[in-house]
Amino acid sequence: MTEIQAILIIAYVLLTALLVLLLLYGRLHYIFKLMLVVSVGALYLFSYQGWKQVQGWPSKTDLPDSFLLHASVIDEPDQEKGTKGQIFIWASTLKGSFPVSEPRAYEVPYDQEVHGSLEDALRNMRNGNVQLGAKKMSTGEMKKSQYRDGVGDESYKLEFKPLPDPALPEK
Repeated sequence: MTEIQAILIIAYVLLTALLVLLLLYGRLHYIFKLMLVVSVGALYLFSYQGWKQVQGWPSKTDLPDSFLLHASVIDEPDQEKGTKGQIFIWASTLKGSFPVSEPRAYEVPYDQEVHGSLEDALRNMRNGNVQLGAKKMSTGEMKKSQYRDGVGDESYKLEFKPLPDPALPEK
């Protein structure tokens, strides 16, 4: 548990204690007390949803255009269980040829082409070749399975290439 999480827990406990004291000893109309309980409950729910992004849950935002691949987990679709399948990618955003941020987990809908290119990239990583990824927009006719979340977002392919060898300084 990080310090920020401990501070948040203490803050929520204190807020709950203040709410209980106000409800028990406050001379407020019962409708106002009910609104306080509902609003504090909503605060807890909204803050939980916001903290999921901070605590390492995969982001549903789009992958960056260029990134450094660290790892990936592929969950294939299963018709018996009724799952669509998902791809989880752990990557760092690149600016030029340097990572700009710490690695972030991304969730991508399952696609066979993306699955194949990721498998090749992971195989190359196991052989010691660090992989750079690039998001390329698909051209041509899109299949229904290529739509992200079924709402007609543009689909894309992922292309990977090995990290180039660093240029050595002259002697």
